[in-house]
Amino acid sequence: MDCSFKVETHLHTSQASACAVNTGAQMAEFFKNAGYCAIFVTDHFFNGNTNIRGDYSWDTKIALFSRGYEDAKQEGDKIGLGVYFGFEFCDLGTEFLVYNYSAEQLRAYPGIMTDKTEKVLTKLKKEGAFIIHAHPFRNEYYIQCPGRIFPGYIDAVEVINTHNRTTESNLLALEYAEKYNLIKFGGSDTHAAQPEEGGMLFKNNPGSVNDIIKMAKNGECVILGEKYL
Repeated sequence: MDCSFKVETHLHTSQASACAVNTGAQMAEFFKNAGYCAIFVTDHFFNGNTNIRGDYSWDTKIALFSRGYEDAKQEGDKIGLGVYFGFEFCDLGTEFLVYNYSAEQLRAYPGIMTDKTEKVLTKLKKEGAFIIHAHPFRNEYYIQCPGRIFPGYIDAVEVINTHNRTTESNLLALEYAEKYNLIKFGGSDTHAAQPEEGGMLFKNNPGSVNDIIKMAKNGECVILGEKYL
């Protein structure tokens, strides 16, 4: 199968992620020049490594959180790059990439910060979200319970994360996906406009998030970064 349309599925911007370096517009320009046709902006949500102050109103926080995506989308529209909204939800360091769930839906769900993770994931999926367990076996200081799995609550597993320090965590993620027959994703988890050799190649040029999800479900894609397994 010829898969030649490159998509970055996991990236952060400095407008919402405290650990990121570049703005959404800078990330869009970088990935366009690197030959990508689309990117997902998946900034850390408020229960992760965010730079959005906690004393703002909920509506204000959502507006500020969305700036990285909006900045990237505006630039992407100018240069011919698909830009899709996502976010990285966190619970005790365990993180999930959420696609197909809008800022408007987040604005209507302030309980996302207090509900138990299983309830959050169930609600998001019921409302149309596609959920990927990000780097599930990463072992870092900020992850309080490494290796927690949620097979009944997710759609996919990030089996290659090129930001992981060891290949072991990617191999364990691959076993996780295969054991529970979950869709396999890959991403760079990049925090700066620099080469990470991550993401996925798709059979067709996607025109929407649903196109990407459909091709991933049908196996019409290739994960980049095999050397990280």
